[in-house]
Amino acid sequence: MNAAPTTPALPHPGRGWRASSAIGAHTVIDTFSFVLIALMPVFATRLDLTDKQTAVLLGVGSVTSGVIQPIVAWASDRLNTRVLGTIAMVIAVVCIGLMGHARSFSELLALQALGAMGVGAFHPPAAAAVGALAGSRRTLGMSIFFLAGMIGGMTGNFLSPKYADAFGVEALTWLIAPGLLVTALLAFAIHPVSHRAHDAHETHASLTADDRRERWHVVWILYAGNVIRFTVNMALIYLIIAWSRRFVLAGTDAIALDDQLAIQASQLNGPLQASMQVGMGGAGLIAGLVLRPAFEKRALFLLPMLGAAAIVLIPYADRVTYGDALGGRGVQATVFALCVIAGVGFGGLVPVTMAIAQRMLPHRTSLASGLMLGGAWCFAAVGPAIAERLHHALGLERAFLITAATLAGAGLIAIALPSRVLSRLAHT
Repeated sequence: MNAAPTTPALPHPGRGWRASSAIGAHTVIDTFSFVLIALMPVFATRLDLTDKQTAVLLGVGSVTSGVIQPIVAWASDRLNTRVLGTIAMVIAVVCIGLMGHARSFSELLALQALGAMGVGAFHPPAAAAVGALAGSRRTLGMSIFFLAGMIGGMTGNFLSPKYADAFGVEALTWLIAPGLLVTALLAFAIHPVSHRAHDAHETHASLTADDRRERWHVVWILYAGNVIRFTVNMALIYLIIAWSRRFVLAGTDAIALDDQLAIQASQLNGPLQASMQVGMGGAGLIAGLVLRPAFEKRALFLLPMLGAAAIVLIPYADRVTYGDALGGRGVQATVFALCVIAGVGFGGLVPVTMAIAQRMLPHRTSLASGLMLGGAWCFAAVGPAIAERLHHALGLERAFLITAATLAGAGLIAIALPSRVLSRLAHT
């Protein structure tokens, strides 16, 4: 016998500004999260870092940010509290703000590990709060929350070098105070919000073993799909860099990039990387506005297939003849468009998976969010390494092809989602 749908959480006064505060805090903390990545050349020069140390600094952020999320999510659900999210933001803001004062690799590594851990731990409680405040428009709430993070990432990448150039990296400490003010607003906004629907545990306790198993079956399918999506995302970061280098070299007689050619490759690579975030955030917002629960499974199948098709075409774009009027600009515009579509394919439905997982586990909404985000993201660190090996072993075209096939696998996995379970819990 199936339990009745879970009763939505009780209304909260000021629902709009509370949700907006959590969404705004997401933009702020994701801006902080990209400071080290954007300023890595500066830190590498200041601290005389080796390539291996640079790679370790980048990798530790992905691992600590991902691993902590399910742990904090479980504790937040267990204690029915949002406090861990605001504590996490304090840790992130302080540690990242102090990076300009690091005097050794070990100091910077410790600050990065703790800062990234704070960034990761922020996400499950904040995402769960937005989901609860969004009510029946949970998918739209998750989409706006997701888009806010994309905006934060682009802001951090774009403004951090300009800020450091104007004031110096030591002046990162000046950002701590406004970061803590945003944290205080976040605490005031989301701490009173119940962490679960008011009868969530009672409803869960009334479920049969089969009902619970079906719900977790949905969550694990979504989780596997997100592991694939995030791994493809990270693999494409490497492959787009490699393609940018190849494209710049193809227009010269050089066999390797010199300083000037490297700048040209960076100027091409940066917008292409940003275009994938445009696809992720834009598609996520559109999905929240127009996608209804009845079509979620279909979209989870189709969009990865669309993204896979775009990825296959990327390495062949520079072989298309555009004529003298467009030339290289035509190639760049084509690849930019393909990267946007690729971003749609691997990232556009991540907020949808978060919303579905929260519906499946209304008594564990932070855990549901943590699994869909950090729990899946912690595995994505292998993406660039795998892409690099494929590139050198099989060539760039085949590396893109295998990456595309991997993304298509995320679409195929969606076929296994039980439609009747999704339909029954569509409006909980």
